[in-house]
Amino acid sequence: MLSQKSLRSEFALKLLPIFAALVFGVAYVVYSTIERSIYGGIERSMIGEANRIAAAENGYEYVNLDVVFSQQREEDRFLYRLVGKIGGEEIVVERDITHQAEAFHTIQNTIFVVNMVSLILIPFVAGLYSFFLAYPIRDLTEEIAQMNEKSVSPIAANLRVPMELRPLTETLNRLLARIEGHTSYQRELFVGVAHELRTPLAVIRARNDVVLLKERSIKKYQETLKDTNRTIDEMNMMTRTILEIGRAESAQFVSPEIIDLPLYINEKAKEFALLTAAANRKLEYEVEPNSLMVCVKSTLIGHILNNLFSNALKYTPEGKTITIKSVYSAPKYTIAILDEGDGIEPLFDPFAPFVGKGELKGVGLGLYIAKGAAMALAGTISLKKREDRNGTLAVFSFEPVLQNQAAQS
Repeated sequence: MLSQKSLRSEFALKLLPIFAALVFGVAYVVYSTIERSIYGGIERSMIGEANRIAAAENGYEYVNLDVVFSQQREEDRFLYRLVGKIGGEEIVVERDITHQAEAFHTIQNTIFVVNMVSLILIPFVAGLYSFFLAYPIRDLTEEIAQMNEKSVSPIAANLRVPMELRPLTETLNRLLARIEGHTSYQRELFVGVAHELRTPLAVIRARNDVVLLKERSIKKYQETLKDTNRTIDEMNMMTRTILEIGRAESAQFVSPEIIDLPLYINEKAKEFALLTAAANRKLEYEVEPNSLMVCVKSTLIGHILNNLFSNALKYTPEGKTITIKSVYSAPKYTIAILDEGDGIEPLFDPFAPFVGKGELKGVGLGLYIAKGAAMALAGTISLKKREDRNGTLAVFSFEPVLQNQAAQS
């Protein structure tokens, strides 16, 4: 009836012994209750009669006898016999229980027939029950099966999903949102790469075509080659950044490790201090708490810190200060990097690939890499203009898995 590998068959096979035990248990309780009800009343009546006989014969008001009951059949009658002993003498009491015995046998046969019918029906009941148990899972499976690479829509909120499966649907929706965001950014990246590489190639080709129109002086050829080399250097910088994106993508599949996150941030801040000093800038950092052991992909944290700091260093004027702060407020750990530049412009998406600001825009992929790493850590990253002074506030926040939580899982 059901495939051995189906979820319904698994449910049905587990329900069969449960239903069988339930049927036989109920039948046994009913049988025992009826038996005690019929024979218990007869026995109490016969014991009372035997005690009265014994008391009358021995001159006592009441005698408690040791009695033995037996049942026998004589022709068409059922007799119930009580034998009691007192002082070496036996007291015998007989009772005709033909009607009670026939009624009890009828009930016994009825219970037996009901049990046999139940044994036949149990597999069908178990199969039907397992169908209803697996129904929500089937709905969820059909919803997921409709998804493809062209449609990654979240699972409908009105889908009939039992409480036990809601964490699964929420997790799937978060994963789908992450896939959708990643796909969107990848699409923008590919379009941007094609555009950004096509432009310098077109410039090189046009410059060479102009030079080749007629003979030029050696100096003119040298200037053209130098301009070409500068364009090639820009393209090389772009390809190195694209390779960094590949490394950041690969880091998402690296197993997490146990690290002291504040210590890791402090070590990175010391490295950044050397860069700010060389660029005639200042660096201040305040890392809290002093220690927090977490299970995390440290490479992704490194990508985020490196790119946010590089962005802050790029736009901070000489003599100004870059500040790094971190704080843990369970369950979130937040890292903030503040610069003293001009601040982010309204309606400006800094995380879009190949988008920069001003003359120092560079390749425009650093924040794109940071955004991807933040998404891989199920965190959020944002940039906004500082309210206390000129500059930009970059904030990365995520929920780290603590060491004890990782050990329990």
